[in-house]
Formats: sequence, C-alpha cells, structure tokens
Amino acid sequence: MALRTLAAVTADLRAATEAAGPGLWSATHLSGAAPADAAFLELVQLSTGALAIWRSGEELLVAPVIEDGGRVRRADAGDGVFAALAGELGAVDTSSAATERTVGVDQTDESVIVGDAVVVKLLRRTRRGAQPGRDLPSHLAAVGFDETPTPIGSFTRDDALLASAAAYLPGAVDGWHWYVAIVERAALGERPWEDAEAQTAEMGALVARFQRALATPSAVLPRALGDANAETIERWRRAAVATLDDALELTDGDVHARLRAQEERARAVLDGFAAVQTTPVTRIHGDLHVGQILRVPDGSMFVSDLDGDPVAPVQERIAPGSPARDVASMACALDHAGRVVVRRHPETRDAIEAWIPRARRAFLAAHREALAADPSLFDERLLHPFAVAQEAHEFVYAARFQPGWTGVPDAALPAVLAWEGTV
Repeated sequence: MALRTLAAVTADLRAATEAAGPGLWSATHLSGAAPADAAFLELVQLSTGALAIWRSGEELLVAPVIEDGGRVRRADAGDGVFAALAGELGAVDTSSAATERTVGVDQTDESVIVGDAVVVKLLRRTRRGAQPGRDLPSHLAAVGFDETPTPIGSFTRDDALLASAAAYLPGAVDGWHWYVAIVERAALGERPWEDAEAQTAEMGALVARFQRALATPSAVLPRALGDANAETIERWRRAAVATLDDALELTDGDVHARLRAQEERARAVLDGFAAVQTTPVTRIHGDLHVGQILRVPDGSMFVSDLDGDPVAPVQERIAPGSPARDVASMACALDHAGRVVVRRHPETRDAIEAWIPRARRAFLAAHREALAADPSLFDERLLHPFAVAQEAHEFVYAARFQPGWTGVPDAALPAVLAWEGTV
C-alpha cells in the first residue's frame, strides 16, 4: 500500500507539473524565459518534492518543484527540496529537518546552503555528458589543490549532471562583497590603499596556483596540458568578434554611440589573436571574476563555482582554453569592482581611476611571481585581446540579463582598450 501511495503521489505531482508547464523553470532575471520548444521530459522524485526536467533540443531545463495546497510551484529555500538533494548525496542527515538558505547573490544556477554544512547547486541548464562542475573538482582534489570548496558529490540522471554539492565554508563572503568593500573603504579614506593592494596581489597568486593545478595531470584529466594551433586561436578570434557584433546590436542610445566610436580600436585589438600561431591550453575556469573568490574570516581565499560560464554551451565549457582568458577576466573584474564603488560614491571617481591600473599591476605581478616555475603557461600576448572580448561579453550579458550592469563595461572599455604597453 505504501508503494502504491507513493506512486500515486508521484503521478499526481508529475501530472500537475506537466500541466503547469516550463514557466516553473523561469525564476530570475538571470534565467530568462523558457525556450519556446521546451517540452516536459520527466519528474525525479525526492524524499521532499522533486526535480522537474524539460527538454529543449540537447539542453535540459531543471527546476525544483513541490506540491503546496493542491498546486505545484517552484520550491524555494526552506521547502526542503535542496536538503533532500543533499541527503541523496549523503551530505547531511535527513532524519531531522535541515535548514536551507540561499547564498544571497544573483546566479544563473541556484545555490542553497543546507544545514550550514553543504552548498547544493542545482544546474538550471544542463545536458547529458561531461560537465566542468563534475570533473574539475575531482581533478583538483586529485592533484592536491585545496583552495576550492571541498567537493562532496554530484546528482546525475541518465548521465546528465543535475546538481552538485560542496562543503560550506563558514563565514565565506564572495568578492563582490568583501573585495568591493575593501576598495570602497580605501577610496573613502577609511583604510590604506596598501590593504587593497595586498588583497589584490593575493588573488593574483591564488589564480596562478589554481592554473598550475589545472595544468597538472591526474587520473581525471591525464592530458591536462596541451597546445592550441592557429585554427583554434582563429576560432577564439571569430567568437570574440561575434560577441562584439552582438554588443553593438544589443546596445542603444548613448551607450551604443560610445561603443560604436570605439569599435575600430576594439576590432584592432581582437586582431591580436591572429598574431599568435600556437599557445598552451588547459581546462580553465571560464567565468573567473572577483565574485568567484571566496574569503573566510581568517583571510584565506578559495576559488569557487567551477561550472564555467553557465550561459555558454557545455562543449565550450569543457574544451581546453588559454589560461590568459581567466587572467584577463580577473583583471577586468578588478576594474569593474572599482566602477561599482564609483556608482555608489561618485566623488571617488578620481581615486578609483588612479587605483584601477595599480590594482591590475599588483594582480599581474603576483600572478607572474607565483607562476614562475611555469611561466609559459600564461601567454601574455593574448591578455589584451581576451580582455576586450570580456568587455564585449559584459555588454551582451547586461543587455540580456541585467540591464543595470551596462554602465560598468561602458565605463571600463576605454580604459581596457588603453591597456597595451601598460600591463
């Protein structure tokens, strides 16, 4: 009888979820609307609630759902679905209720802290096959890199990664909070700039250690280091040019006019890809910025969120890339952190404009020093092209997901275009 009752409950939940449609998937401005061709695929029952899955081409859309008062709705933190996922992974004891709370930052995926012990991340867009969020944590653990949250496990269905779990770092704060706060206080004269410079340098050294670990062979990634040929580098150039084209198409008004005025210079920098015929490649983070650097109360830092750019195709995220791309995106993010401070405190503009190149130099100097044993891993010829490509990506991201962010790349691009000879 118990099994029949469970089956009946599951059938009712499935029917209600299918009837509700893929609108259950669209939860935040970062997710956007469900694709028009999204079709219900299946319901994965958990001890509390379930995961609903829709298919759109090769892509799978995943949402936590729960029955509430006779209707099906998206599950929120506190409903128990994420705790049930953690229980499936053996990460928490589900014999008693485990607390759930969100990480408190905008994400394309959904991350919830369960029982103050584990962070469960639900991949809202996924597909079958390899995923960076599954193999990179395993690889880093295998080579002894411990400056990322300890992986606990992953939840898969038919070879599709639906969720992953990592140890929660008590008191951890992401860089959009802790780093921006340090720069803000320095710009307001409340702490010395040397403090901000020291923290910036530590991030540079951490990124270098992370990149050396990615380049170290393991049983997970036995061929961790390789070389890209001219054909691959040309694909990078074409992708960057296409992103710039998208940025020009998606912007309007004064922002578009300013971007159009800088277009010729931006294309010239992107042509720098063509001057490189071969370069080292490894697996890379793919979405590295200050927000991915967690800092705990004792000052230790950790690289987080190894899924890469969540809006990029999976095949792109698991393909080897240039470490210079991660360095460039971090260097751009240092600039962006400063722009955030200026938006809050316009009177700090001059101080921040002076700080941004200083921050970049501190980051790169520490990165080079920490990478001294493997200096060829970072191909500096690609730093400037990848940085301009990153700013183009920021315009596109803002237009599609977060319009309020547009002012940041709009302010940063002129400075980034002027990098040449100053990095």
